[in-house]
Amino acid sequence: MLFHLSPVFSKEDGRVIHFVAVQVPISRKSKGFGTGSGWNGVNLGEDESRMREIVFGSCRREVCAETVAELSRVRALDSFVDADNRGLEAEVTCEASDLEKQKAATAFRNILSVLSHYSELTGRLVCGKRCNLAGMGSLGSSLTISLGRIKQSFVLTDPHLPDIPIVYASDAFLCLTGYARHEVLGRNCRFLNGPDTDPKAICQISESIRTEQMCTIHILNYRKDKSSFWNLLHIAPVRNASGKIAFYVGVQIEEGSKNEGSQGLSPEMRQLSVVGAVKVAVRTLSIGAGPSHS
Repeated sequence: MLFHLSPVFSKEDGRVIHFVAVQVPISRKSKGFGTGSGWNGVNLGEDESRMREIVFGSCRREVCAETVAELSRVRALDSFVDADNRGLEAEVTCEASDLEKQKAATAFRNILSVLSHYSELTGRLVCGKRCNLAGMGSLGSSLTISLGRIKQSFVLTDPHLPDIPIVYASDAFLCLTGYARHEVLGRNCRFLNGPDTDPKAICQISESIRTEQMCTIHILNYRKDKSSFWNLLHIAPVRNASGKIAFYVGVQIEEGSKNEGSQGLSPEMRQLSVVGAVKVAVRTLSIGAGPSHS
């Protein structure tokens, strides 16, 4: 049989959370074997059905519904070879055809589809390819937990990685923009820009990062559904315990939203409170762990 093993990754952190193994019987093209016949012309239809039940009986029916029908035409002779023919069988080289390999890949995709469906219900999203989550490992679980306590909209980006990608996004940021977490992590924040975003505002952001300075700007951004909103954006460097910049934090407040004046604080004070909380979390952890970046 063709044994096809594929990993299933988590969209949250890119780690492998499952392995899916698919077994596809390889058809023999030896002399004396034809459609509907086995060795010595014996019909294997009944035995073949039993073999398929053994191979796929433990699988969910919605996973195997399509692939089982296709595999009904594949002859699995290995379990039915006569004792007298075992020596001859050992000498025959059996390789999987492109069609059999494709069937294995199709079975995996069907299983992954079901896993993806149920993962949406549980909140633990899966994918077939490892997401580009460079830099996630440098945060560590303790820092992630600390950042998760901050309820405002903000992202953390890593200036030491190519294109300064987002390595953390708060739940409030995802709610504001309409994106899922796996659609945000590993990307530069420019995906929020759109046709009417002022290029001068973009240049101001780039300049503040180049000069390692904080800045506050009004910028027109776009949600996933293409609707626009005015974003009061505050960007600030975050230094580790050694005084070196480890991250940049970007705090977003939608201008005109009902929550703009929540907690009796001005938007500017709310942004500074987020920056302060992020700095405390990063510095506290880096004291014990050492600088996250040299």
